[in-house]
Amino acid sequence: MVFGGIEKLTLIDFPGKIACVVYTIGCNFRCPYCHNPSLVDETVETRVGEEDVFALLERKKGFLDGIVVTGGEPTMHGDDLLRFMAKVKKRGFLVKLDTNGTNPEILRKAIKRNLVDYIAMDIKDPPPHRIPRPL
Repeated sequence: MVFGGIEKLTLIDFPGKIACVVYTIGCNFRCPYCHNPSLVDETVETRVGEEDVFALLERKKGFLDGIVVTGGEPTMHGDDLLRFMAKVKKRGFLVKLDTNGTNPEILRKAIKRNLVDYIAMDIKDPPPHRIPRPL
């Protein structure tokens, strides 16, 4: 997989764990309030390959507990995402997945294969309709 960025250290994105964060490219939503719009429309300039991610994990083994896979929307990457998470787990790290929940089949596979230790789901909802109130 190719990622749109990497955060080498986070103390807040994986509750109770020390982790790094990788950002997948692409999303099936176009939320106007997205905090990663360059990832959504795939205009991100930074590209990080798997080999760079695994080199970081190797250097930080014994310090990092795990990795957060976020986006964009990671589950858009289907089997590539599952393979990536399997490689991370094989190296002894925990995996947290941030998702919008629109690909339940990938989530089901990840859970069934024990590839994910924590899932955070960001539930989307349109802005409330403004109904005029009587004076």
